[in-house]
Amino acid sequence: MKEGIQLSTLKPLLEIRNLDVSFRTQDSSLRIVHGLNLTLAQGETIGIVGESGSGKSVTSLAIMGLLPKPTGFISNGEILLDGRKISDLKEKEMRELRGNDISMIFQEPMTSLNPVFTIGDQLSEPLKRHKKMSRKERRTRIIDMLRTLGISRPEKIIDEYPHQLSGGMRQRIMISLAMLGEPKLLIADEPTTALDVTIQAQILDLIRTINKQKNTSVMLITHDLGVVAEICDKVAVMYAGEIVEYTDVRTLFDKPLHPYTQGLIASMPNMNERKGELYSIAGNVPRPTDLPKGCHFSTRCMYAMDCCHEEAPPTTSNGCHSVRCWLHVDQPEGHSVEIEEEKNVQYAVRS
Repeated sequence: MKEGIQLSTLKPLLEIRNLDVSFRTQDSSLRIVHGLNLTLAQGETIGIVGESGSGKSVTSLAIMGLLPKPTGFISNGEILLDGRKISDLKEKEMRELRGNDISMIFQEPMTSLNPVFTIGDQLSEPLKRHKKMSRKERRTRIIDMLRTLGISRPEKIIDEYPHQLSGGMRQRIMISLAMLGEPKLLIADEPTTALDVTIQAQILDLIRTINKQKNTSVMLITHDLGVVAEICDKVAVMYAGEIVEYTDVRTLFDKPLHPYTQGLIASMPNMNERKGELYSIAGNVPRPTDLPKGCHFSTRCMYAMDCCHEEAPPTTSNGCHSVRCWLHVDQPEGHSVEIEEEKNVQYAVRS
């Protein structure tokens, strides 16, 4: 696990300021991501964590300018890349950024690769668009990249089709596709989904190597806190479209503040325990159409107070650890918060 860091001391490559993402419906629109703020410095790795439906992938699509049109749109806030506002760029301008300054590894490599084109044809696309290279130079560059990512027989692989490759190999191809333009920012959306444990470890090692050798900033979207602990510098925990906790990865595991974060960590399987009941957080992430009044987690939280059901909590921060929870807001005199001991035990993070 990486050492703790100060979240505000590094010059940001990516800045997201008060971002709202909405989707048009037949009658109005639904806000899916609410007031999102985060920064990512050059060479840093951040994990975006949360259950399905938390808004992680929608956030990544907003950054990439790939929200489904015309339904999806940024309804408030801004996204800056290296000081340049990219959230209101036209599609032509975004195409120049994608694959060059910013790239993404998508969740499903089999459906992301075109089955009717060879691997070489598909890997050539970012080089054709962004680099002035001859066909021979492109082929050499692609073979070198595949070899760097541990793909054997790259000279033959580039002439094969996606269906001829294993799932792990296809994911390596997707990483190659994302890295050929040497982007400053790499977004990886659940890059180890549906891969066996051995291949998962290899893919994560590749992402770590890219981060270190190329000084590439990485945004890792995942529901797996074990992955976050292994390769991330800092982490943002999302729930129902909001960041509920944001800090460096060591602090998150040593001292999680939000009850949702505590529940996620407590639900991680402990390989040292042969017996015992696996913890799970009761209930489900609410639909955007059915968000509870007040704190979005209040209906699942065992610490919920009256104020949690009435008003959304503000975000409090000490500069290196922020949390959105009434338990960590200074209470008026006579309204102190008491946490029952048995609840504290139930939510205890496994050591």
